[in-house]
Amino acid sequence: MCTRQNSMTSQTPNIFSRITFWWMNELFSLGNKSDLQERDFDDLHKKHSSLQTCERLENFFRNWNLQLKASLTSGKKPDLIRAVINAYWLQWLLFAVLAVVKEALGILTPFLIGRLLQYFSGQIPLADAYWYSAGITAIAIAFTFLHQWFFYLGDMMGWHVRAATCALMYKKTLRLNQLSLSSTTTGQIVNLGATDVLRFDILPPFIHYIWLSPILVAIVTYLLWQELGITALVSVGIIFLPLLSQILVGPCFGKIRAQTALQTDKRIQTMNELLVAMRIVKLYAWEKRFADLVSNIRKKEINWILKSSYLKAYNSGMTYASGKILVFATFVTYVVLGGELTAPKVFTVMAWFNSIRLPTTVFAHFAIEKIAESRISLKRIENFLLLEELKPDVEGGVQTEFEKPLIKLENYFGSWNANKSTSDTGDQAPENVNCLKNVSVTVRDRNLLAIVGPVGCGKSSFLCSILRELPRKAGKLVVQGNVAYVGQVPWIFSGTVKQNILFGEAFDAQRYNEVIKVCALQTDISNLPHGDETLVGERGAALSGGQKARVNLARAAYRENIDIMLLDDPLSAVDANVANHIFHECICGYMKNKGEVVAYGSFQDIQTSGADLAYLTATNSDDQSENQHVEHPLRLYVPQFQEKQSSEKTNDEIYGTKVVLQKNVEHVADVENEEIKAQGSIGLKSYVQYLASRWFRFALVVVLIIANHTLHVATDWWISVWATNSQDSLASLNTSTSSIFANRTMAVLNPQPISSDDFYYIRIYAILVASFLVALFGRTLLHYHHTVASGRRMHDKMLTALLHAPIRFFDVNPVGRILNRFSKDMGQVDEILPWLLLEFTMAFFLVLSIIIVGSVINYFVLIAVFPLLIYFLWLRRYYIKTSRDIKRIEGANRSPVFSHLAATIHGLTTVRAFKMQEKFEVEFHRLQDKHSVPWFLFLSGTRWFSLRLDIISATFIGVVAFLSVATTSWFETDAGRVGLALIYALQLMGYFQWCVRMSTEVENQMTSVERIQQYHKIPPEASHNTGTSKLPVDWPVAGDLLIQNASFAHYESGPTILCDISLHIKPMEKIGVVGRTGAGKSSLIASLFRLTELRSGKIFLDNVDISTIGLTKLRSSISVITQDPILFAGTLRKNLDPFSMYTDTELWTALEKVEMKETVAVLPVKLETKLAESGSNFSVGQRQLLCLARAILTRNKILAIDEATANVDMRTDKLIQKTIRKTFKDCTVITVAHRINTIIDSDRVLVLDQGRLVEFDAPSKLLNNRDSAFSGMVDSLGSVESDNLRRLANDL
Repeated sequence: MCTRQNSMTSQTPNIFSRITFWWMNELFSLGNKSDLQERDFDDLHKKHSSLQTCERLENFFRNWNLQLKASLTSGKKPDLIRAVINAYWLQWLLFAVLAVVKEALGILTPFLIGRLLQYFSGQIPLADAYWYSAGITAIAIAFTFLHQWFFYLGDMMGWHVRAATCALMYKKTLRLNQLSLSSTTTGQIVNLGATDVLRFDILPPFIHYIWLSPILVAIVTYLLWQELGITALVSVGIIFLPLLSQILVGPCFGKIRAQTALQTDKRIQTMNELLVAMRIVKLYAWEKRFADLVSNIRKKEINWILKSSYLKAYNSGMTYASGKILVFATFVTYVVLGGELTAPKVFTVMAWFNSIRLPTTVFAHFAIEKIAESRISLKRIENFLLLEELKPDVEGGVQTEFEKPLIKLENYFGSWNANKSTSDTGDQAPENVNCLKNVSVTVRDRNLLAIVGPVGCGKSSFLCSILRELPRKAGKLVVQGNVAYVGQVPWIFSGTVKQNILFGEAFDAQRYNEVIKVCALQTDISNLPHGDETLVGERGAALSGGQKARVNLARAAYRENIDIMLLDDPLSAVDANVANHIFHECICGYMKNKGEVVAYGSFQDIQTSGADLAYLTATNSDDQSENQHVEHPLRLYVPQFQEKQSSEKTNDEIYGTKVVLQKNVEHVADVENEEIKAQGSIGLKSYVQYLASRWFRFALVVVLIIANHTLHVATDWWISVWATNSQDSLASLNTSTSSIFANRTMAVLNPQPISSDDFYYIRIYAILVASFLVALFGRTLLHYHHTVASGRRMHDKMLTALLHAPIRFFDVNPVGRILNRFSKDMGQVDEILPWLLLEFTMAFFLVLSIIIVGSVINYFVLIAVFPLLIYFLWLRRYYIKTSRDIKRIEGANRSPVFSHLAATIHGLTTVRAFKMQEKFEVEFHRLQDKHSVPWFLFLSGTRWFSLRLDIISATFIGVVAFLSVATTSWFETDAGRVGLALIYALQLMGYFQWCVRMSTEVENQMTSVERIQQYHKIPPEASHNTGTSKLPVDWPVAGDLLIQNASFAHYESGPTILCDISLHIKPMEKIGVVGRTGAGKSSLIASLFRLTELRSGKIFLDNVDISTIGLTKLRSSISVITQDPILFAGTLRKNLDPFSMYTDTELWTALEKVEMKETVAVLPVKLETKLAESGSNFSVGQRQLLCLARAILTRNKILAIDEATANVDMRTDKLIQKTIRKTFKDCTVITVAHRINTIIDSDRVLVLDQGRLVEFDAPSKLLNNRDSAFSGMVDSLGSVESDNLRRLANDL
């Protein structure tokens, strides 16, 4: 651990160390010895922490929370901009003082230079000359410290504002109600926290120049009046011209930024949905279509970025052109009005111009541009912060003190859009449609409540009402007790298996092991690579569906002091054998012994698990207390907990079969916890790929750069020649001018005829300046166009590489990590890197130009430049090694913040049910602080570097001044030469340090390019188009499937999941695939789609080896319905027919076949109904039916169904099976199922165990053999269900 003990820690460094950033020395020393790691960083000081900055923005004087409270009474809308100003106005005041003092010193320097030049005319004594030289040096050094600390404190404030707004948004996310969540998306929220807040890092140091620039111009105008008389008015007009143009352009930046952000939101939202649904995209072969969709959005985004870039090109051009225009207009006007140029006058005036160039052009321009952009960003964040929150239902009857757990609903009405009109919801549903109508029920201690009903009847909404997620419209709700919740879709966050189960609870080994046992996770955990310390990845990417469901259940079971357990269809993803074990051992055993009330959200799982249907219905009338007023198909059964059946099985064995998973548990992938960080410097190849991908345009940019700076040198050289010749002419005539300029303060015009010599100089000067302007603006416009186009190509290449990446890549890389490339990194490449590159090339060639001109005029410049150049190069190399490592760590630490945000949004209901908001907020603060540590060091390191460059610059200026005075007697020196030497010394060192700083900033920002280019190199899956031309157009025509000795693993070095499988499926045959959780059923489907290539063996489809076929053709030829129903934000039509391939009649027919026509028909805009993110405004069962309708539309000869009916009720399941048999009667159908009744009417049943084919025959034949594995699975369902299934099989 580095022992810096700086402002990051609780120990404060001494004043010298703080002012000079000396405390950073040890870090730079360490960074140059070895690559930096996070362990080399100290902890963040409390005052910089995410929690502290957030509290300041929330609770400081008249801040956000106070505005929210005031708005309740006054009705005045809270203003986030005002809250930020209120929180940081004291710091802004300090910045104002620093800025005034700093700029005052900057204006004083040219005055001292002018006084010093009088020595060379014999007007002041030698002692005064040395005093002025000392003053110039002292002011330069003081200016350096003030300048660096002004920007350092500004950068710190920008960081604090960004961190505070991000934390504020996260806290808001935890409080959003379901209606607000449906109105936004994960991508939009991530974009707010990744892209919009970037403006806050840049704005604070420049904001004071909005009011400082006019004051500086006024002061310099007065000084110019003393020097040039009335010509100063021309100068001030030219000075204000670019400033006024920037003020006019400023609002355009805001408007363009708003449109750019809108398109970026759409792109990030689409990318988020694409990444979440990547398995579906690959199975449906939608890569090309999604690439076109994202590319079209990106094209619109790029159009707005180009408009912004062209405005930036204009502003950048004006920044560098204004100086030339100002000098040209001033001296030409001066000569026209009768003045005579002299070298002292020219260089003194140029010194004034240089003193205000940066404040009035660069800084003011930045302030106007970033204020406009930041205002838009703050308003976007403000709109998010004002979304409706989940409010405590006080009137509903919350009781904190109770004797026994209780759930009681009286005449309860609940609606998801209770507080929003039809127009507000985009006509998604009729106004005031109730999910629950007049429900009355009471559930007391130690009761098991079974909730049954068809898809969409309100089962999940009933549980949400208990959680108070469903808005109550009328009636009364009383919930007494602590609640735990198991969602229908398992929510697994990125962490270890153990962390997902403990979920913030203290570890109790005995309780933990018992929960693992009753949830049938023992064997699964023992076979994971690192046991329960195995990282599961985002959304449990490393686990199978059944494993995720059981970990999700174990989290609730492990929870201590839980009185009410809400289980929403928790067993749909596991096989019947495991479901039976969990139902008896966990739900009716472990939870019963804890005395919990259990609301169970799917009746068919109870039936499938072996509970007796007759018992449940018989006890209904006796045991339930109050549930008479249910006006829809939702039905409530409240039997007492049953004792575990023991007549034919023990705790360990059910019908002779152990209730543990096989030894070779299916494991999807090992998750990469840490993002891979590149080491060393940015390679030349990265620059070439970024800048020179279009050689002709790049070459044209280079030509314009050379022409631009050649003309820059020519204009300076020409004005010097003109001034020198004019002064020589005056000396030869030995006369003084009689023009108005004899008295500098006279304002009376007395123009004199222009001499032929002056006219010649003016004409050539005008041509040079005009050519310079053409080259400059052409160069800036083409530069921005070229770099933005390069960014677009990088994005498209990254998108293409991502879409062709193997599915394992998405299993091991969290969505937040990938989105970080498309949001923050792409934002840097689009908007920040082009400006940095332009500034670097400008500064580099200006340094080169100044050295050339300065060397010709005064060789003293070269004497100082060469040793300092060597030192600069060493210092840059010393700095960049550490700075680059810090920047890379900062980039890697940024991704977990977004991943945590996305995980929170996806599991928000679970987080709130377990009352984990505070812990999740603490975790967000921790992750943001982890990111803030390298960011703080990056800011401090930048100032460490800049301070040292500027100190040496100031020293160099002093050396030139003192040497000019000291060598007067040795060399023939005049005021013009000394003035030019000092002016160029100031410009040289200013541009030199700016050049070095910009080069390091470019390299730091090039890490974003490097990170994007890393994704360019993702190893692709097999070709998508190979062998397609050789196939018949209508292939496959029969659906004949032959598998020969196939072995399959999910990734190259992973365990073999399918072992030597051989089977033949005839055309139009209906095959059911069964086996326990992890047996390899889903892997069989994955092998057909070549999500991963076979380890050995072959698969033939209609006598064609599928490994020789392009993936697009293969995957589009097989229809699939997956276990997880995936829908996208957008209209219902777009979800059924994403690429407009079918007619309305075909869409309605498909909906009718899946029993969804009536549900959609009652919606106001029917097929144009907008779906929320992931289709969350439909129930999980309804989403599955829509996915089935989508599969029906494809009309392929082979249909693969992977647990597609796990989330629907028994009646709907039967209807779906009937629909499949009718619609796909001429197709080959492979159905993976946990419910035996789903596949009992199949032509043949395939039984898998431990990845091996155990049995493959007609169901009746297998059931007639009492020793068969399939027969044992049927028997485990209980005698009633077993007899029923055997009868059905024999009747076929």
